[in-house]
Amino acid sequence: MSKLLKSRKSPVDLWYLWFFYLIFPIMTLTSKPLPQMWAGFALLAVFALCVTLGFRDAKRRFIYIVLICAMILFFSTTYSPYLIYMFFYTIPLMGLLPTTRQFFLTLAVLITTVIFIILLDFDQFYGDGLWYFLPSLVIMLILPFGIRSRMKENELREKLTLANDEIARLAKLDERQRISRDLHDTLGHTLSLITLKSELAEKLILKNPERAVQEVKDIQATSRAALKQVRELISGMNMVSITEELKKSEEILRAAGMAFDVDNQVDLSKMPPMVQNILGMCLKEAITNVIKHSGATICTLKLQEDRAYWNMSLSDNGPVCERNKQQLPSSGRGLLGMRERLELIEGTMTFHIGTDAETSLVIQIPRIIKQ
Repeated sequence: MSKLLKSRKSPVDLWYLWFFYLIFPIMTLTSKPLPQMWAGFALLAVFALCVTLGFRDAKRRFIYIVLICAMILFFSTTYSPYLIYMFFYTIPLMGLLPTTRQFFLTLAVLITTVIFIILLDFDQFYGDGLWYFLPSLVIMLILPFGIRSRMKENELREKLTLANDEIARLAKLDERQRISRDLHDTLGHTLSLITLKSELAEKLILKNPERAVQEVKDIQATSRAALKQVRELISGMNMVSITEELKKSEEILRAAGMAFDVDNQVDLSKMPPMVQNILGMCLKEAITNVIKHSGATICTLKLQEDRAYWNMSLSDNGPVCERNKQQLPSSGRGLLGMRERLELIEGTMTFHIGTDAETSLVIQIPRIIKQ
């Protein structure tokens, strides 16, 4: 999001495009006598410099706007009253002013100067010319509010993004600290115990072999307990319910224009939380891959169980799989993560590609997990 905000162009980024409109005062100046023309060009150069500095120097922007208004007043009263349209140069600068007080002060200066020019050459603007000038005058007075509102909205959005980034950073820091505490509390003591028992077994192996064998058995039991603690810790980090993930997958696939058929023959309420968690994470990753890479229109999920295994298969009818029948997915960070999660509970993951452009992912998890 923050990258998106940075990529958006604001009036500050496109300030140089405003110089295109200098062609109108330049055309007016070229119709004047040489001394007056060159004096006008010199003042126009100062005008362009003030506009440039107004966009780039936020601290002195208010001063530059006032100077620009003064120069436009001179151009309109000396060369042509229709150069009053040059006030459009002040509009984006006014929208960039940092305070509301400065904004309304410059707006007052703009209105006062415009009224003075109109009264000074009233005959030029009255009559048929009024219908051309009046809409531009209304736009000139309303546009600063629109630009300022847009700039404030962008500022608030950027502040909100920064606040969200900070919240995410603090959440990550808090999660790291929680994981550190969990590792220290759960594994620190267990690993210390394994170290002490292994040292004791080393000393007893010659003096008291039977005692040494008992210590080794204790080490095995302790290591299994540590492995179980690691599994529970990892499961607690990203707890996902397979039921919730099924609902999310259906919503995501529907949004992607894919049908989602579910054949659930498993009593999910009796499935252990850790198995649900890992299956849910694998389903999330698999659905993401289907949407990104398959080009399918139908995605089918089957959940089955028997006395030995829980089985989950996800298949699609994507044509992209038909073109790549000789290349089974074997690598990738997402797939590697799925394999690593399944290894924690001794699960397996295989791919099957049929002759009718159907690709299936089959996950099998034993009902009895060795501790």
